[in-house]
Amino acid sequence: MSEGAWRPFRTPLHYLGLPRSVAPPIWRERRAADELTALRAARPAPPVPPEPDAPVLVVPGFAAGDERVTLLRDWLREGGWDARPTGLTDGRRCSSRDLAVVEDTLVRVHTDTGRPVTLVGHSRGGMFAKALAVRHPQRVRALVTLGSPLTDPFGVHLAVRLLTMWMATMTRLGRRDWVRNCPFGDCCRQVHDDVLASAPPDVPFTSIASRSDGIVSWHASQDPAARCVTVDSSHAGLVANPDVWAAIAAALTAVAATGQALAPTATPQGGTGPDL
Repeated sequence: MSEGAWRPFRTPLHYLGLPRSVAPPIWRERRAADELTALRAARPAPPVPPEPDAPVLVVPGFAAGDERVTLLRDWLREGGWDARPTGLTDGRRCSSRDLAVVEDTLVRVHTDTGRPVTLVGHSRGGMFAKALAVRHPQRVRALVTLGSPLTDPFGVHLAVRLLTMWMATMTRLGRRDWVRNCPFGDCCRQVHDDVLASAPPDVPFTSIASRSDGIVSWHASQDPAARCVTVDSSHAGLVANPDVWAAIAAALTAVAATGQALAPTATPQGGTGPDL
């Protein structure tokens, strides 16, 4: 899928996306605990903000709230950033509803501080971050995404697709207030259109992805407007992996030093793992 208007899936079978949706090596997700151990043993220095208390939002991924990215947010705070929660507590609702929460926070922080806000987003949180940069380029200083399906909003493993279908069923039965008919209807069409749109050229944009990501297709993270960097990490570990934190620090330090968008790369930089 490439830039353009997003189209709902015609049928559940079409949505399952077989056989391509089983390509990400989901068994590699068992590394997450080891990655956290490695981070605790050798944490990179946090990036220096462009000015003291520069605002930043760390946006959690699908089925996650702000507590899931506490380590990353606290690390940025230690570096002198004004790192604030987004207001997401659950992350299981439709993208349109959860994005609205983050959008309200972005507007409020920008208004309160009078300064553009840096956005760091994991997985679906990176999709939200890009959509907000498209909607509010004057409010966003820089954009860093971590394992986010930016060129295909549903470029995820079959297991996640089945999970969202079950969650939508629970919502229809009135047992939960989770995702609805997102893959097949119009409820999240504008979100997906904004994710697929070209990123603002004046917003520095780095997409960090892992070829061995077991949840999101590595190819779906290769946004043509971004400086694409590859690492070797599980999907869950992208928020707690020392190599990822080093890549985030490099991206944000470069922005602070130049104040300009980094040039997109023709091919992803660095990284190891299977090219799936």
